[in-house]
Amino acid sequence: MVRIDMQNTIVPFSLLQIANHFKQMRTGEVIRVVGADRSLVDALKKLLPMQYCELIWDAEDNPSHPFKTVAIRKLMPPNPKKEKIMSEVDLNSVAVSSCVDARGSACPGPLLEAKKGIGKVKVGEVLEIYSNDSGTRTDIPAWSNKVGHEYLGVLEADGYDKHFVRRTK
Repeated sequence: MVRIDMQNTIVPFSLLQIANHFKQMRTGEVIRVVGADRSLVDALKKLLPMQYCELIWDAEDNPSHPFKTVAIRKLMPPNPKKEKIMSEVDLNSVAVSSCVDARGSACPGPLLEAKKGIGKVKVGEVLEIYSNDSGTRTDIPAWSNKVGHEYLGVLEADGYDKHFVRRTK
């Protein structure tokens, strides 16, 4: 287990250190971050792919020890060979070639719109799918993996989700 002490550190550099170490971790490994507060955890939630993280706060509330500890455990991806879930920061900077707006459409509408939309982008380009149907969170990644496209992740927006799929064939 790796231990990173945030006390008396420059936070952005420590966040990058945590993110870089997380990328190299194997499933089940843990990073313990000492000196964590809510703002640090909020920053980690934007920087790390939260679908693959478990954050565990130290249950000890010791008044003589003012610093909190949070453990970050890496979880197993559903399909590690075909799915590269990106962080919120990475997804916000992805160049999108086409967008499908399936808001207001119930299952299987968003999936059908995604199937039509992927044909409109070139190989290597990214399709963005808007949906407010909760089933889309499982349908789009499963479909992407099944047909061989790369599911990049999901961003929560105001009342809907934005899914990102890279066409690979």
